Amino acid sequence: METTAKKQISERQLSVIREKRNRLKEISAPFKALVKDGEINTINQGLTALYASQGHSDLKTLRQWNEAGKRVKKGEHALLLWGKPKGRKRREQPEDGREVDSLDFFPICFVFSVDQVEDRRA
Repeated sequence: METTAKKQISERQLSVIREKRNRLKEISAPFKALVKDGEINTINQGLTALYASQGHSDLKTLRQWNEAGKRVKKGEHALLLWGKPKGRKRREQPEDGREVDSLDFFPICFVFSVDQVEDRRA
């Protein structure tokens, strides 16, 4: 029976992840209302349109680009989208009584556009 150990995440790494999550929540906020009004289907649809207006198209994860024979150019930074929520058996309410934002249950997905990648050198 094989078990996989989770990687230990440092406080610095956790801090960076929290920063990115908060940034993604900020840029997602206007799209929540558009989803509620039925103007767009998902927050990611709004984020993708925002990135497209900034010149980013054909968004893929690092793994997807690598499988396509591409690599991310040096100095490029990932764009952020919401990933699929990981399965939870039940929603847990924090003990301190604060509201739980539904976005807290969604992982962050890091993607790159076609302009951020280049062919892998042999």
